[in-house]
Amino acid sequence: MKRYDIIVIGGGASGFAAAINAKRTDRNVSVLIAERLPKTGKKILATGNGRCNLSNSDLSPDRYHGSCKNLLSVTSAFNVTAFFESMGVMCEDDGYGRIYPRCRSAASALDALRLEAAKLGVEELCGLDVMNIERRRYSGRPLFAVSSTEETITAKKIILAGGGMSQPSLGSNGSILGICEKAGIDIVPPFPALVPLKTEPALVRPLKGQRTDANVMFCADGKVISSRRGEVQFTDGLISGICVFDISYLYEKHKHNAELKLDLLPDMSTRQVCELLKTVRNIRADMAADDYLSGIFTRPLGTYILKRALKSCPGTAGQISDIRLGTIADTIKGLTFPVTGTAGFERSQVTGGGIRTEETVGSFELRKMPGAYACGELLDIFGDCGGYNLDFAFSSGAVAGRNAALKAGI
Repeated sequence: MKRYDIIVIGGGASGFAAAINAKRTDRNVSVLIAERLPKTGKKILATGNGRCNLSNSDLSPDRYHGSCKNLLSVTSAFNVTAFFESMGVMCEDDGYGRIYPRCRSAASALDALRLEAAKLGVEELCGLDVMNIERRRYSGRPLFAVSSTEETITAKKIILAGGGMSQPSLGSNGSILGICEKAGIDIVPPFPALVPLKTEPALVRPLKGQRTDANVMFCADGKVISSRRGEVQFTDGLISGICVFDISYLYEKHKHNAELKLDLLPDMSTRQVCELLKTVRNIRADMAADDYLSGIFTRPLGTYILKRALKSCPGTAGQISDIRLGTIADTIKGLTFPVTGTAGFERSQVTGGGIRTEETVGSFELRKMPGAYACGELLDIFGDCGGYNLDFAFSSGAVAGRNAALKAGI
């Protein structure tokens, strides 16, 4: 039976950071990364559309959600950019606060993690699907027994970095959360976050493939809960885009009468939109109504707005009355779509929910499982798009790894 000082369960961002920082803290501790997939780091390769958005220059707690936000005070001292630069990865800000490897390559970031882990003597064991974790006594000493269907390995300390339930094809399937629940650890029920939102397919079918700038408001029971501005994308039965992803978590709490309201000209008041529509009507008075808004929006979106506003279009733009023009302006400033669900864990970038903050201490150790540490997406915290989630994954993993190493020799 193989025995280690520390076993890190999960070979993703938080797992690699935990393993590397554990060895950097104490070169004498033996560290193993146990990964259920044939290779480590598969999810890292998919981050930032393959460019690996590592962090953000503004890591405000306001950009995070969940009960574990208090742990940001612990991770704030760890600098992810410096961590990667210490491994030979040159990083840069893209001008919008998002921090990437200069080469914009997730593969290069993963290579750096693997090279550093190998240099430090971290071992990897892939294809190990952990089924059970329990405390046992071996030769009178309490150790963690980490078991799959085929073998059991032991360690003084374990670091749980197995991720949540998002994108299970990339490695995380929620199994570690299930093991935690069996151990009596309180879990906020997981839900998809940073995910496209579902709506009535017939409403968005004419807009398939369209993109537009908008201020997107998430509403419930007629009240605006939150809003984000950005590019909205329409696909089969789904509305997506970063601005939608950032407010998609609200559906978990506000499912009743939820809708998205899109302000398609957010820099203009309704009155200004009316004046613009009058001007364009005069310019295109003799043109087909389908062409009326094509100078403001794409032709498909312009036609869609007219049909949503007027139900039926007149022959020419000049035939649109001032009253109907006001209805068009109202539609432009508040194009609504009912929210009927999310695209699910398969399409979500991160998992909401997870281990509650009350179950952890500042070192990321679990109160009900002393000697076990949890980090990354297992915890009840997630951030907006823009590098926030990867930063927390790396920094929480690094803190957990350091603390586990400090106690592994005791």
